[in-house]
Amino acid sequence: MKKYDPRMLRTVSVIGHGSVGKTSLCDALVYESGDVERLGKVDDGSSFFDYTNESRERKHSLSFSQGICHWKDHRITILDTPGLADFYGETIGCVAVSDGAVLVLDAGSGVEVGTLKTWSFAREAGIPVFLWVNKLDSENQDFQELLSDIRESLHQHIVPLVFPAEGALINVLTGSAVDMQGKETEIPDAARESHDRFRKELLESAAETSEELMESYFENDDLTPEQIEQGVGRAMSSGEFFPLLCGTSAPPAGQPFLLDTLASLMPSPLERAPEKALDPDGNEVEVEPSPDGPFTARVFSIKIDKHVGELVYVRVLRGTLEGAADVYNTAKSQSEKLNSYYIMSGGERSEADRLVTGDIAAVAKLKDTSTNDTLCERKSPVSLLPIEFPEPVHRAAIHPKSRGDEDRMGTGLSKLSAQDPTYVVRNEPEIGQTTVAAMGEQHHSVMLQRLKELTGVEATLSKPRIAYHETITKQAKNRYRHKKQTGGRGQYGEVYLRLEPLRRGEGFVFESEVVGGSVPTKFIPAVEKGVAETLKKGPLSGSQVVDIKAVVYDGSSHPVDSSDMAFKIAASKCFQECMSKANPIILEPLMELVITVPEEFMGDVMGDINSRRGKIQGMESEGSFQIIHVKAPEAELYQYTSSLRSLTQARGSFSQSFSHYEQVPRDVQQKIYEEYQKSRHEED
Repeated sequence: MKKYDPRMLRTVSVIGHGSVGKTSLCDALVYESGDVERLGKVDDGSSFFDYTNESRERKHSLSFSQGICHWKDHRITILDTPGLADFYGETIGCVAVSDGAVLVLDAGSGVEVGTLKTWSFAREAGIPVFLWVNKLDSENQDFQELLSDIRESLHQHIVPLVFPAEGALINVLTGSAVDMQGKETEIPDAARESHDRFRKELLESAAETSEELMESYFENDDLTPEQIEQGVGRAMSSGEFFPLLCGTSAPPAGQPFLLDTLASLMPSPLERAPEKALDPDGNEVEVEPSPDGPFTARVFSIKIDKHVGELVYVRVLRGTLEGAADVYNTAKSQSEKLNSYYIMSGGERSEADRLVTGDIAAVAKLKDTSTNDTLCERKSPVSLLPIEFPEPVHRAAIHPKSRGDEDRMGTGLSKLSAQDPTYVVRNEPEIGQTTVAAMGEQHHSVMLQRLKELTGVEATLSKPRIAYHETITKQAKNRYRHKKQTGGRGQYGEVYLRLEPLRRGEGFVFESEVVGGSVPTKFIPAVEKGVAETLKKGPLSGSQVVDIKAVVYDGSSHPVDSSDMAFKIAASKCFQECMSKANPIILEPLMELVITVPEEFMGDVMGDINSRRGKIQGMESEGSFQIIHVKAPEAELYQYTSSLRSLTQARGSFSQSFSHYEQVPRDVQQKIYEEYQKSRHEED
């Protein structure tokens, strides 16, 4: 395999809303570069990038795929990312390891909710963003109107480097043009005015980056190609300039312009901003990109290959590695042997004998490495700050279909969650269930299929129980005497308890105010244990009791019949009776939601929020979209992903995180209590 200087490497993530033609663009790029002989198509299952069975069957990219373009002495690594919100974790991982991103838009649809989301991923990662307007052959599209919408929704400094006019694509940088079949043609006379206007915008953006360029522009009313490249590159790196190009993917048109732009304007791996990391003492340090520094690589994804097993995908951020080598995984504090590593392109893999700064490689046969781990030299250990993945929004209980498969299911789920940080597995003793949280129902469906392929275990999902809490709202006192005589030594213990409510989050406090030895000191721990164990099941819903202070202030004992067990039972019974006097209530978990929807669906979405007992905290506009901040009970949000997509014609999305616990309304509490009593009766 040819060895490239890092200055000639580029890695670009292709991002955007679902079904805008990202994969088709990627197929056209590798075809136009000559790296594949046949143009692949998503619809007929021949796509070079959608090579997995699951992607071909579903006609959607469900995980990222990688392709290589060789273009004018550069090697451009293309990361085709999913556009479905359920698989945004893959997109975020790719963006984090890329030198730049191409944001794809549909000429007929313009800015969509997925456009906004993926644009924000790239902006937060601080990488340059190129825009590509696809499907120029779609009906009723007006480029100038589309450009205005894009600028209003995303950024005013979006400037066309390529624009369409009268069946041609005009390159503002070079003054050349091609028709929609990719053949060279003349610039139409009607496009001259637009060409001059866009070129002036381009020159001004480049000139504003330095006094020297500004001076040259004023003197000559123009800049040389080298000056334009220098100025635009600087403007892009500062996040103040975003080139826009356009074309079609079938038949391919405009891709050579895009490849030229990526090679000339996108920064090389050595021009990337340093990555933040922690040294062994916890001090923040920076990992400067350099082929001569100590080897450091970030793990950003893991996949299963049917031929070689688990493949760990890494981005080399610093250093060079030749042949087999030992590296150190700082997250796991253990060594890993790098024997086999590959440069992937579509479903093909080429074995590499060297990794250098800027490489994206797939490493086989690692023992225990997960997504977000750092691989580095043992003598220079650092832990890269982790990629921040979104919290999964769809939680469900999971059960194997066949008894006896629990252990195999648990092992498989553990492996899947190590591969995908947006798939979270929890054993939840508070509700007595194993739960899985994913980004949506389709994500769940894909992970169940992968679990079956990995372990042979078929599993089903169900609505999870809610981890309610119980507490009290006023002080109460109670006494309880446990006395039992069955022949021989009996049981005796009497306890006086006082319960007091605490502020939210203060947990459980136990104190003793016993004086005079009415309860011998040696039995006080048994009293505390009896109360603590009873906290696990409150009287209203069988949920954990929280934020309560229990004080034992009196009691009595028997010189023969008293024991730890007697006082433990007495304390438990006393607590149960006392809590019923202290006006107990049920607390429910509330989630914080950030919902992004097109403006025309606001009424339906807000009505649905109200029906779920949600409270709107605020709203803000972003172009033609509204962002709604909501707090709503977790109990009302099961399968909300499906509801929102149905209400917004699949154009709405949301993220969620835990907010706090809050008292449930009285009518809801009564319903929860009745359901709990019914389940207890059925168990009995």
